[in-house]
Amino acid sequence: MKKSLFFIIFLSLFVFGTWFIAVPERLITDLLENSLGSNDLFLSAEGFKKGLFYNFSAEKISLKRKSSGASDGPLLIFDSVDGRLNFVSLLRLAPELDFDCIMNNGRINGAVRLKGRGSKRINGDGINISGIPFIESLGIRGDGDLAVNLLLDNGTGELKFSVDDARLVNTSLGGVFLPLEMFKNMKGIMAINSGAVEVKSFSLEGRGVNARIKGIIKGSDMDLNMELTMDSSFESGPILMKMLEQYRISPGYYSLPFKYSLSSLKT
Repeated sequence: MKKSLFFIIFLSLFVFGTWFIAVPERLITDLLENSLGSNDLFLSAEGFKKGLFYNFSAEKISLKRKSSGASDGPLLIFDSVDGRLNFVSLLRLAPELDFDCIMNNGRINGAVRLKGRGSKRINGDGINISGIPFIESLGIRGDGDLAVNLLLDNGTGELKFSVDDARLVNTSLGGVFLPLEMFKNMKGIMAINSGAVEVKSFSLEGRGVNARIKGIIKGSDMDLNMELTMDSSFESGPILMKMLEQYRISPGYYSLPFKYSLSSLKT
């Protein structure tokens, strides 16, 4: 009994000593900021603090694009981040963490391997899309509740998302008119493979109008197509219909091509 108690005390002291002495904050932030394994993107932590039992917190973690321009802003911002390092993963020299955070009043949680292009699992819901820098950099503005699920392992995986109660503003992308105000609900599935993103399914729904988007995003180049259909219950003004006329294939059916370079986007 005494030997067991002594072992527990020794193990506890070892764990605390390893965490507070052998694992400096700079090491953790370096691992975190380079965890994406990407040549184009990185994470930046602000207000980072170590806690007890391999826990830590950060006031803010931003997703940024690597660029020589110092004025480039973040693409995504995660607030009030709470994380927990897996002690066993540290011994394997393959550190992993679980995390919870806030984005635009929504909750995000997940698990991320911090070294190389390891596995990543991220879930979020109740995220207001208004004010998200990356979405606004696409020229998309308005409100809506975003839910997202991402599974990624060694650069390959799947992204599922949906937007409910959307209230968006019409815009253009690559010179092509995008009639977003028509749609109230959206959902999609994207396959990710070594830097290429295939839009397998992206449906948009509104009153009397539906659309489907398919295509591929490879590197910074986007090659997508929207098929738009309307029925007799759809109500719209003449200006909107005039904007769509050049894309009409047949009555009530439109095809809108989007070929665009994401490298030209600025936040």
